Amino acid sequence: VDASLVAWMGFLSGLWGLNAITIKAVTTGMAPMLAAGLRGAVALACLLAWGAWRGERLLFRGRLAAHGLAAGLLFAFEFFLFYTGARLTSGGHVAIYINVAPFFVAAGAHFLLPGERMTGLRWLGLLGAFAGIVLLFSDDLLLRGQSAYWRGDLLVIAGAAVWGFTTLYLKRFMAQAMSGFELLYVQILVSTPILLALALLPQPEALEAVTPWMATLVVFQATVIVFFSYLAWMNLLRVYPASAMQSFTFLTPVWGVALGALVLGEPVTWATVAAIALVGLGLYLVNRPRRAR
Repeated sequence: VDASLVAWMGFLSGLWGLNAITIKAVTTGMAPMLAAGLRGAVALACLLAWGAWRGERLLFRGRLAAHGLAAGLLFAFEFFLFYTGARLTSGGHVAIYINVAPFFVAAGAHFLLPGERMTGLRWLGLLGAFAGIVLLFSDDLLLRGQSAYWRGDLLVIAGAAVWGFTTLYLKRFMAQAMSGFELLYVQILVSTPILLALALLPQPEALEAVTPWMATLVVFQATVIVFFSYLAWMNLLRVYPASAMQSFTFLTPVWGVALGALVLGEPVTWATVAAIALVGLGLYLVNRPRRAR
């Protein structure tokens, strides 16, 4: 881990914190699978144009095609779980439970990826950062009358597990044989038709409820979040340890709270400050340099 990764992940997690707000806004009037499918379609058009201009490989055969199909199916399943779960639980619960993904990546990387073994201090760092996220959304977590949220919570946790497994799969089988563009392109290519097909099922919201503002947000998600930020993530994944990269996603809900304070004027409490400090300390313990023996 170096300063370049810290800067990139700080920036990308900020974009993802903003993305969480835009997803909430879009799904108020658009069915989740339709929003995910349209986002993927616009992002796929951008990737096809970029790939054709750069001369990137757009067709795959043999083992790479099989791995790409598997990664795309995982990608579609991940977002199906996230979007469906988010409708059945609160935003605070989503922010907490989506951040169990680094634990799945750390545990898997310990056994599957050479050079990414976890130490006691790194596990302590993960637990500390997660404790910071729980503290950050403690008010939402402790609210009464949330017994019906457990279904959504389980779906979000399952989505986080699939996200973690997808990261490990890409790093173990595809990252060394494919470029960052190809890693993202093949996932969007496979997942977009699946998400659009799911959007044809009966939906809770009619298409007539979509406003021009929601359409603008979908374009923003497709171009800035999927095309730009996910492409940057794939390029970084080819170079840096998967467990270290995934640990920085703890910053995403921190950015969400910070943006809420800056843009919406929401109050910053001592609990918020303590939570951010815990996240920062946890990230340091996970990513601190190892001493030479």
